[in-house]
Amino acid sequence: MSKTKIKDILGYEFLSDLEISSDGTKLAYKKTIANYDDNKYETDLWLYDTKENKSYPITASKSVSTYTFNKDSNVIYKAKSDDKKDSFSCYDGYGIGKKTFDLNLDVKSIKWLEDELYLIHASDKKDEKAKKKEEENKYFEKLDTLPFWFNGQGYLKKEESAYYFYNASDDSLEKIIASKFPNEIFNLALNEDNTKALLIKANYDANNVAKSRESLILYDIKTKTKKVLIENEFSFYTAEFLADKIIFVGTDMKKGGINEDSFIYACDFDGNYEKITSDDFDMSFGNSLGTDARFGGAKTFYNINDRLYFVVTEKETTKLYSIDINGNLKLEIDDEVEDFAINNDEIYYLSMGKNTLSELKKKGLDDILVENKIETKVGEIKTFEFESNGDSLTGFVVLPPKFNKNKKYPTLLSIHGGPKTEFGSIYHHEHQMFASNDYIVIYTNPHGASGNGVAFSDIRGKYGDIDYKDLMTFVDKATKKYPQIDTENLGVYGGSYGGFMTNWIIGHNDRFKAACSQRSISNWTSFYGVSDIGYYFGSDQTNSNPWDSLDKMWDQSPIKYADKATTPTLFIHADEDYRCPLEQGLQMYTKLKLNGVDTKMFVFHGENHELSRSGKPHGRIKRLKEIKKWFDGHLK
Repeated sequence: MSKTKIKDILGYEFLSDLEISSDGTKLAYKKTIANYDDNKYETDLWLYDTKENKSYPITASKSVSTYTFNKDSNVIYKAKSDDKKDSFSCYDGYGIGKKTFDLNLDVKSIKWLEDELYLIHASDKKDEKAKKKEEENKYFEKLDTLPFWFNGQGYLKKEESAYYFYNASDDSLEKIIASKFPNEIFNLALNEDNTKALLIKANYDANNVAKSRESLILYDIKTKTKKVLIENEFSFYTAEFLADKIIFVGTDMKKGGINEDSFIYACDFDGNYEKITSDDFDMSFGNSLGTDARFGGAKTFYNINDRLYFVVTEKETTKLYSIDINGNLKLEIDDEVEDFAINNDEIYYLSMGKNTLSELKKKGLDDILVENKIETKVGEIKTFEFESNGDSLTGFVVLPPKFNKNKKYPTLLSIHGGPKTEFGSIYHHEHQMFASNDYIVIYTNPHGASGNGVAFSDIRGKYGDIDYKDLMTFVDKATKKYPQIDTENLGVYGGSYGGFMTNWIIGHNDRFKAACSQRSISNWTSFYGVSDIGYYFGSDQTNSNPWDSLDKMWDQSPIKYADKATTPTLFIHADEDYRCPLEQGLQMYTKLKLNGVDTKMFVFHGENHELSRSGKPHGRIKRLKEIKKWFDGHLK
C-alpha cells in the first residue's frame, strides 16, 4: 500500500443522502466524486437491493440533486433543469430513467407522501423580464434585511419560495404556504392525513431584522389559518407530529447562549410544552464530528413508528437514538453514524471509520453492505486522557504509518473549527496526508467543543482563556507521553475557530516554529455585524459589544496581541467567505508583515468558508499543497 497523498482525495467516493423505499427492498444514496479536469463534483444515484444484496448506479447525468421513492418503490429524481422547467424521471428497474413529469418551478426538494401525491419545496423560475432586470442591476446590491448574506449562497434576495402539493395523477399543483425571505420557513412537517402542517418560522421585526429565536406554528392547510404555538422562546432544530401531540427539539439559550445544546419537548396543540429529556441528556444534536472526507447531505431527525429518531454527537462519536412522546429514550446505534434510513424495525445507516469513508451498514448485521475503504496506508491514532480546567479531556495522536519509536518527528497541533464541533477517530485525509509525510499530528477537543454538555461548551467571554490553557496543557502532556515529538519543530494550524486560536497562540507564545491560520476571526470589534452566523454571534460569544464593553471585546481579539507575534505564519482565506469575512485574515497578515515576520497569504477566488471540505477540487488541492510546502519549509 502506498502512502496517503494530497491528490488521493480526488479518487474518493463520497456516499450521502440515504433513503429507503416503503417496502424496504431498496436503498438509494448519492455517490459523489471529484472531476479535477473540469474543477467540479459529479453526483449520481445508486441503488442497493436488499434482496439481491448488491448495489448499482441508476443515473449517469453526474448532476443529481433531489430525489424520493414513489408508491411503487421506484426512484423519482430531478433529471434536468433549465430556465423554464425542472424535469423529473422515474427509475423502475429497467434501462435508463423514464421522464415522468415536468414542473415549471425551481425545485429544491421533493418528498413522496401517498399515492401520486408529493411535497415540493420550490421557487419560481425567472422569466426573461426578471433575468434582464437582474443583468441590468448586477453592478450593485440592495440590502434591506438582516441577515444580508449567507455563506455559500451570497447576498440574500427577497424572492419567494413555497411549499406545494403536487399530484402526478392529474398534474395539479397546490400552494400550501409561501415565504418572502430566504430561509424564513426552514421546517415543514405534515400530519398523517396531510391536512395540517407544523412550521418553524424565522421571526423578522418591522425593520426586516431576523431575531435569534423562531416561532412554532400550527397551520391548517384547508382553511389557510395559522395558530402560533410558541413565539420567540426557542431556537428550534425540528418539530414533528408524534402520536397525539407534537415533539420538538430546541434550546431557549438561557444557559449557554446561541451555542447551547438543545433538549426534546412534548407539546400540545395549544402550545403547552414540557421537557421530556433529562438534564443529563445534554448532547449536541446532529453530526459535528470534523472531517474533510465527507460530501453531501444527511438527516439528523426522522419520525417513524411513533418515535423520533435522531443523531447526536456524544464524546467524540456520533450515535443514533430514538424517543417516544413520553420521553422513553433508546440508544439505537452506538457507531459512527453519518446518515440513516428506517423501514419498520430495520435501520440502515452510513458510517465512517478510521480507515474508511462512509460505508453502508445495517443495524444488527456485522457485514458491510457497501464497502468504501481507504486504499492507502493509514497512520495509527492513539488516545490518552488528561486533566485540564477541572475536566477530563481526550488527546489524539496520529502516528506516521512507518512510525519509528527511536526517531524524532516534526509535529502539528491541529485545532478544529466551531468552537462547537469536535475531532474524533474517523478518517481525516489531511491528518493522514501529513502523517504519511513523516509528521505526527496531535489534536484534542478543548472547552467550547460539542458532545460534552453545555457547561463544557459554554466559553462565552472566555475565548483565548480556558481553551488556550486546554490546548497548551495538551501539548505539554503529548510531548511528555510521546518523546518522539520534536519540540524544536512544532507547528500549529486550524480553520475558523481553529484559525482564531492559531492567531491567538502566535500572539501569546513562540513555542511553535510555524503556523497556518485559515478562514479565521482576528478582531471581534470589526467582526461585529458582518458574519452570516448572526449579527448577535460576536456579542453573544464575547459577552460584550462595541458600545458599552469595547475593551472586553478587544481583549478577546487576537489582533490586539499580534504585535508580539514572531511565528512564521501562512494565512489562507476565501473571498466569498461570509462566515469569517476576508478582512479578518488580512488584518493579521498585515500586522505580521509590518512586524517583519515571515508570512504569506493565499486568497481563493470564488470559494467560501467550506474551502477545505467542499471547495472546488483545484482550490482544495492547491490549499493542501501550500500548507504542506509551508510546514516542510519551516519544520524539516
